Amino acid sequence: MSFTDWSCETTLAPVPLSSRAARHVVADWCISEGVIGDVVDTLLLLTAEVVTNAVLHGRSDVSLRIGRVGSRVRVAVGDENTRLPMRRESDPEALNGRGIALVEALADAHGVDVEPLGKTVWFDVATALAPVRSARASA
Repeated sequence: MSFTDWSCETTLAPVPLSSRAARHVVADWCISEGVIGDVVDTLLLLTAEVVTNAVLHGRSDVSLRIGRVGSRVRVAVGDENTRLPMRRESDPEALNGRGIALVEALADAHGVDVEPLGKTVWFDVATALAPVRSARASA
C-alpha cells in the first residue's frame, strides 16, 4: 500500500490547540470523503493523541497528512524530533501517557518512518466500505 498522494496536508504550530485544529481537519476530510460512522471517532481520537505527542515531544511545527487507499485511511503526523515514541505504562489516574497504547489498540496498522530531519508517526484505520462517492467528486 502506497501513500504518496495525500489528499490533505497541513502544518500545525507546536501549541496545545493544534490537537483540536487537527481533529477539525480530519473531521472535515471525513465529510468530504464520505467516511462515516464509528471509524470517524477512532480517526479523531488517534489523531488527537498523535498530534498531542508531536507537540509535547517534537517541539517543532507538526505536519498532518491524510490519505486513503481503498477502504483504508492513513493519518501521518510528522515533527522534527528523531526520538521514537515509546509506549509507557501509565498510572490509571494519570491524565496522559496513553497515546501509543491507544494507537496500538485501535489502529489496524501503525508505524514510524524516521527521516533525516525528524520522524512521521502514522496509523491506518479501515473503513467498512469505500464510499460510493466523495463530496469532492460530486462538486
